[in-house]
Amino acid sequence: MNQEQLKQELKKAADGLLMLSETEEAIECFFHEKPDHEPFTPDLVVKWAGKPAGKKVEVQELDYFFRNMVREDPDEGPQQHEQAARFRNLVATLKELLQDVKVYKIDEIGVDVYILGRTPDGDYAGYKTIVVET
Repeated sequence: MNQEQLKQELKKAADGLLMLSETEEAIECFFHEKPDHEPFTPDLVVKWAGKPAGKKVEVQELDYFFRNMVREDPDEGPQQHEQAARFRNLVATLKELLQDVKVYKIDEIGVDVYILGRTPDGDYAGYKTIVVET
């Protein structure tokens, strides 16, 4: 799968989904070429986000991050069940297309979240969004 096909598959999986937190934010595709002569670290994600060095980054497992979004509540209606299924599809797409997918939460009031994994070519792709946690 080439870079453009990968981006299209990621866009399709996230189309119309909003990140569930205290506010609902768009889930945007993110792509960055593999770093030259620099190891991939959470600090590199901060740099890619355009944030100042030294920001705290919390790294989470993909399934843990999406645990509440993929769960169907039996007391909720069909809309919530459909949304949970779409989030399960999003997680499955990430696992299928990318390797070593992790969630990188850059600490601020509105937390910048990067859900990234390595492409077969060694580049990094996934999603970026914002969650509000109080």
